[in-house]
Amino acid sequence: MTVELRQEQRTMLWTLAMHAHDAASAHPILGDGFAADLLDRVDEPPDHGVSLGGSTPLVCTRAKLIDDAARAFLAAHDEAVVLHLGCGLDSRVLRLDPGPGVRWFDVDQEPVIELRRQLYDEREGATTIAASVTDPTWWSEVPDDLPRLVLAEGLLMYLDPEGVHTAVTSALSPGGTLVADTVAPWVTRVAGWQPAMWAADTGFGSSTADLVAALPPGARREETSLVDATATRTGGVLSTAVRLFALVPGGRDAMVLSTSSTGSSSGG
Repeated sequence: MTVELRQEQRTMLWTLAMHAHDAASAHPILGDGFAADLLDRVDEPPDHGVSLGGSTPLVCTRAKLIDDAARAFLAAHDEAVVLHLGCGLDSRVLRLDPGPGVRWFDVDQEPVIELRRQLYDEREGATTIAASVTDPTWWSEVPDDLPRLVLAEGLLMYLDPEGVHTAVTSALSPGGTLVADTVAPWVTRVAGWQPAMWAADTGFGSSTADLVAALPPGARREETSLVDATATRTGGVLSTAVRLFALVPGGRDAMVLSTSSTGSSSGG
C-alpha cells in the first residue's frame, strides 16, 4: 500500500518501526502487538538503521505513559471524547480498546489518513479526520458535551509557536485535558542535525516553552521527565547512560510529558 509521505509525515514510520522493535525484544516497554503487522503492510518500511538508533526506549516509554494516562482518564469517564492528534499509524485505539461510550477521533494530514484507512478496519465509535491540527475549523465536528481528552504524541515539536498556540487553545477549550510531549529549546535547535531528520527534510519548530506560553490563564499543568521515566524502564548500560545524561545540565528536561487541563468539560 503506497501513499506519498512528505517531511514529518515520514516520521510516523520510524515510530511504528520502533514499536515493532520493542515488541520483539525480550523485555518490551510498550508491547505494541499491532505494530509489526502494520509495518509489514507498508510498501516502503523505514531503514531501521537510520530510524531506530538509540531512541526506541525513549519513544516507547513516551507511548506507554500516554497510554497509561488515557487508560486512567477512560476509567474515570465511561462516556468521553478522545482526540488523537497527529495519530500517524499508531494503534493506540486498538491497544486501549475504549468502551462503547467513547467517541474516538484519529486526526492527521490527508496522506496519512488515506494510508491509515487502507490499513485499519472501520471501528464503531472511531472516526478519522483528515486535517491539519493547526486548522481550528474542523473542531466543530467534535462533540463538546462530554469530557474531552486530547493526546498529542510526537507532534507539537514539529509545529511553530503559532501552530502550538492554535492546537493547545483548541484542545483545551471548552474545558478538557491535553497530554502532550515537548522538547527543551536546545533540542529544538540540534534536532535538525540528525541524519534521519535530514533524510526526511524536517526539523523541530517549537519547545516546551511554547506549550507553556500557549496555556490559557488558570490552566493546570503537571510535567514528567521522559528521560527519567526511560531510565527506570531500561536496564544495564543503557539505563546507566540515560541516568548520566539526566545529570547533564538540560538533560532531564530534554523531553517531557505534560498533562494540562482547564476544568471539567460539559457532561461530567
